[in-house]
Amino acid sequence: MTEGLRALVVKPHHLSATGFIGERLRERGFELVEHVAADGDAMPAVEGFDAVVVMGSPWSVYGPEVEPWIGGLLDLLREADERGIGVFGVCFGAQALAAAFGAEVRRGELELGWLEVHSAEPDLVPSGPWFMWHSDRFDLPDGATELASTEANGPQAYAFGPHLCVQFHPEAGAWIVAAWVGHDSADFDEAGVSEDAVLSETASREPEARRRAHGLVDAFLERAGVPSGR
Repeated sequence: MTEGLRALVVKPHHLSATGFIGERLRERGFELVEHVAADGDAMPAVEGFDAVVVMGSPWSVYGPEVEPWIGGLLDLLREADERGIGVFGVCFGAQALAAAFGAEVRRGELELGWLEVHSAEPDLVPSGPWFMWHSDRFDLPDGATELASTEANGPQAYAFGPHLCVQFHPEAGAWIVAAWVGHDSADFDEAGVSEDAVLSETASREPEARRRAHGLVDAFLERAGVPSGR
């Protein structure tokens, strides 16, 4: 296993757990250094890190909740790109990277639960179902390649330079989704789905979800050119 690898994990919210993503990064030899943006501290510098991971959030990149720190995050993402440091963006993270390079993020349709994703690159991003909980959509930055999509909101995964971003939640195991539901379950009525049914399905899909999340992390590290161990 390669020693001394470090990944900066930007968590917009305290509930932005890394789940299966963090699990695989640790297996691949990474120390995870977490920064919770909502705490209000200045964004750390990316120098000295081998990868950057930006997790999901209950907020939108254009929302008032993120105004105190979103500019710092977008600067961090541009700095990572300038230094050739790969970014793995998840949901909010995928939207933030798109916004950092001039793409529009806007309100879309609510997608909640285990939903089908149509993949243009199934060896890289397998077609669904993947766990989703978002109501935003975004355009791709110039030079990005769409890897997967849904009819409701368009891009669900894209590659951009050394970066890999997904709109769904590969990190989500049962305990993570249960914590999210406990924090805010208002979207379930709008989506017309049952909390209990989603939690039960999440638990039953955990083994496959873990395997596919680990595969995405491996694909990201290969794309980013990080010589991590297994």
